[in-house]
Amino acid sequence: MEPLQLDDRCWRILKALSNTPKTPQMLSRIYGMPIADTWNRIHLLEGLGLVEVVLTFLSRDGRVLFFYQTGGPVSVAVDGTPSAYFEPAV
Repeated sequence: MEPLQLDDRCWRILKALSNTPKTPQMLSRIYGMPIADTWNRIHLLEGLGLVEVVLTFLSRDGRVLFFYQTGGPVSVAVDGTPSAYFEPAV
């Protein structure tokens, strides 16, 4: 497994998505991040296979909302030592 460097905002997103599905707009509001920054991090995490779309919803005003959640258990190692383990709620 190749080491991966994620910043604090990516970790916050992973933590939030491990409990319940959320939209990027929700995450942006919760953590006070710009929406473009949130989308960029979601796409990065999705490309790494750490998050996935679990629900696509059409709102009343015609907008498509994507709800994301962690794709499976995430193991975190700090300096080669496992230190955290995220598993999505069932």
